[in-house]
Amino acid sequence: MKPKKGKRSGARIAKGRKQNVTGSRKTKASRKSSKPTKPAKSAKKPAKNSKRAKPAAGTHRKSSALKPASSPVLGRFDVAIVGGGPGGSTLAALLRKQGRSVCIVEREKFPRFRIGESLLPFSIDIWKKSGALQKIHDNGFMVKRGARFVIDETLEEECFWFKNGLDKDHPYAFQVQRADFDKVLLDHAAEMGTKVFQPLSATSFSAGADKAVLETTGGRIEAQVVCDVSGRWTFMSSRQGQRKIHPTHRKVTAFNHFTNVVRCEQDPSNIIIVRFGDTKMGWFWLIPFSDGTTSVGVVADAEYYRQANLSAEQFLWKSIKESRAMEPRMRHAVACGEYRSEADFSFTSDRHVADRLIKVGDAGAFIDPVFSSGVFLSTKAAELAAETLDSAFAANDFSAKMFQDYEQKIRSGTAVFWAFIDAFYNRDFLKQMVTSRRRPLLQSSITSLLAGDIYNMDNALITYLTGQGGAFADEEMKALVG
Repeated sequence: MKPKKGKRSGARIAKGRKQNVTGSRKTKASRKSSKPTKPAKSAKKPAKNSKRAKPAAGTHRKSSALKPASSPVLGRFDVAIVGGGPGGSTLAALLRKQGRSVCIVEREKFPRFRIGESLLPFSIDIWKKSGALQKIHDNGFMVKRGARFVIDETLEEECFWFKNGLDKDHPYAFQVQRADFDKVLLDHAAEMGTKVFQPLSATSFSAGADKAVLETTGGRIEAQVVCDVSGRWTFMSSRQGQRKIHPTHRKVTAFNHFTNVVRCEQDPSNIIIVRFGDTKMGWFWLIPFSDGTTSVGVVADAEYYRQANLSAEQFLWKSIKESRAMEPRMRHAVACGEYRSEADFSFTSDRHVADRLIKVGDAGAFIDPVFSSGVFLSTKAAELAAETLDSAFAANDFSAKMFQDYEQKIRSGTAVFWAFIDAFYNRDFLKQMVTSRRRPLLQSSITSLLAGDIYNMDNALITYLTGQGGAFADEEMKALVG
């Protein structure tokens, strides 16, 4: 299929072309409603010579007693959650299981489009705990049993089956269209008793001695704790000035959904990842769905994408035609949605917690998506946050100090994936990945990481990649990962 001529959009990578996947363009009204509403400006201006106390740079305003506010109170809860994606919905369901009163503030109306469509097996236990797993099965999402990695230049490849990991109890995950999947989880949280404010935008957060206040475009919400699960919008990190872009992992993705794509021959439910050209040219994903469509995208360095000066459609097809592995699979593909581009700039936060505040998932850190870690890290963080909050309510202590163990666990888990990602971009290690069947321990160790088993210190690859030694700390392995 030949790409249509499109408008050049290389200079607009951060916004991309975001249109719905049904092929029809968003109306002017829907485009407008999808943006967060700006907080209303105060009607009264301070006198010229009046002095206003400034909060410390990069922090939220905090006082021993919060001043009465003029905005209406929408409700009082134990926990207020900003963001209704998989992390926010899962956290809400887990907290409802504990008997907490919970609300979610979600700025968009569901269903809405998202990428991040391939899930990891170690999320399954979390959704079982939250009560959502059966509903996920009932909705007919494709079961994912493994992941196939390909080196484009040599066409060397290997399929990693989750059943062959070090842990044999997590043999599958799902491939999902996020518009439907995210709504299933949010609806489940609502059915569990979560109050959902949607569409409604959070505008500010403040913490006092006896409560936290979340201001929104419709009024204020009072809670013991606010959890920021706003995703890459980074509601609090942006306001605190704590969002730090990774110096080297600045990527852009161009993608669409297609029919007539040739899927994985070993198992058509498997995701395919193709390492393409040098580092700047990036990699492809191919994610199959149960309705016969397939998500296909390319991830490249932002500067390389900008210099190409092509539309998302043109850049994607140019990359496909230059790929030995992808061109045959896409030869008869037909686009069934709108071409889009998004910035995939990896980032982290200086802090994941503060008094009466916890950041969950992408709201605190976003890492290169090559191993489909986004939804998993968000749901795992939701599980850890729920455990932390259970202890906090028992101790009636919602200080940043109380949340320190949570922050440490989030940072250590993210560090494992970062080490694995850095190894993936090393050609020698990637070569070992696709030929790992001759080293069974290495293959099982890689498979466990691909499944999301990031806290298993019995995995010698984790201990090696994070500098703690282990079975792979030998001269041969050092040569492989650099």
